[in-house]
Amino acid sequence: MINSMLILSLMILASFRFIFKFIDFSETELASPILWITFFFSGMFALAPIYQREVEQGTKEGLMLAPISASSIYFGKFLATFIIILGLNLFSTVVFFAFFAQPMPDMVLLLGIIVLGTIGFTALGNLISAISANLSQSQVMLPVLLIPILLFTVIMTSVEATFQIFDGAVLADLSNGIKLILAFDIIFVASGYLMIDYIIEE
Repeated sequence: MINSMLILSLMILASFRFIFKFIDFSETELASPILWITFFFSGMFALAPIYQREVEQGTKEGLMLAPISASSIYFGKFLATFIIILGLNLFSTVVFFAFFAQPMPDMVLLLGIIVLGTIGFTALGNLISAISANLSQSQVMLPVLLIPILLFTVIMTSVEATFQIFDGAVLADLSNGIKLILAFDIIFVASGYLMIDYIIEE
């Protein structure tokens, strides 16, 4: 699965690099959406099997019988998925700068936004994955449920903050965007913590 995610992110970035040979767009203006499109679609690979594998292999009942709370299962899966997706995003960022002749922005700020955006992406993705795992056509239902919520919250806010970083913004300029991403992160993590007991029991 990790190999597939790495290959997909590489193909997405290579496709954008190929397109820019024929379209006269400013790469600086498009750098932020290119990065987050790559993060989003390659990261979706990591979300689908989080709970679906437990249902298909019959190990969900074993997890429920284990002497741990459902919230512990949620946070365990959340941390594991977060590490994988964050590693994928860092790999994609390195490949992006190798493919595109971009001036180096403030890398500390850029990495901070990537980490915050990945937290929200992973937290909501875990919750939606747990919900869709119990549905028929779960692999179809995951993006249908996830994209409308995630796109207009964490992704759009992260795209705007990343654009500001490429445009030379400093930390003070990003304060509103960072607060908004943090708010979404807290809401999604808290929602998963509060709802996972009922979702797993279903």
